[in-house]
Amino acid sequence: MKIEVALAVLKGVRVALAFPPPAWVVPGIGDALLARLQPHFPALPVMLVSRQPHGLRAHAAFQAQALVEGAELDGLVRFEIDLDQPPAAPDEAPPF
Repeated sequence: MKIEVALAVLKGVRVALAFPPPAWVVPGIGDALLARLQPHFPALPVMLVSRQPHGLRAHAAFQAQALVEGAELDGLVRFEIDLDQPPAAPDEAPPF
């Protein structure tokens, strides 16, 4: 399964944003998707985001909606990851 993601700083917090279909930005299926995304971004909080007619909808293991309210996500550089492939090796070794 391939999904578009982006890295962003929202209200001072660096996060990984994933852009699945709107029906997946809910508890249940969204939680399963977050679990699959987390190994690709081990050092960042991950949230799901979708555009709705009334604004943005977000789901995460934290207060995601508060972070995306008022955020401008249209200019983010998005890239695609394949969740069926293992995460890429980190660019640098951990500091311990």
